[in-house]
Amino acid sequence: MSPQIMPIIAWAGLVMLAILCLPVARKFVLELSAWVLRLAMLALLAGGAYLWFRPGDMPAGVSNFLDGEPWLLSMLPDRSAQYFGICASSLVVLALLPLLAALDVTRRLAGRVGRIRMLTDERVLEAAIAEPAPTVVETTPVGVPVMRPVQRRTAANAIASTWSHVPSRISGR
Repeated sequence: MSPQIMPIIAWAGLVMLAILCLPVARKFVLELSAWVLRLAMLALLAGGAYLWFRPGDMPAGVSNFLDGEPWLLSMLPDRSAQYFGICASSLVVLALLPLLAALDVTRRLAGRVGRIRMLTDERVLEAAIAEPAPTVVETTPVGVPVMRPVQRRTAANAIASTWSHVPSRISGR
């Protein structure tokens, strides 16, 4: 590209990102992010399938990254295995699935936020306009319990009288 076009592209990108930061573009940004992530995940899976047929074409950046992360290499099969690319790409896609699910849920809710606010505001307005109903408080006399001292013998007799005096039958005897 020519050096005169690069500043124009940079400023156009800056303006576009500023517009996408506005709250009006909330649903569009979520939609765009979900689609970009979904396509990137599909590209990763396609790359893993490609490495099944050509395991020697693995990018050097992936090998360098895996050399620095021995714990990640311990979870994956040997690099010379034909299915290494599929396992590596599947592991990355598996880690990104919760992010995709969160984007999908927030994208679906973003279109309904205005409608939800409208419904809740109407209920609040209706409640504020409605006159409060007069409250009637009825008082009923409450008896005061009489506390009598309880002796151990009368308590033991009361407990014993509630139990059955017939021994229980256990099956098999």
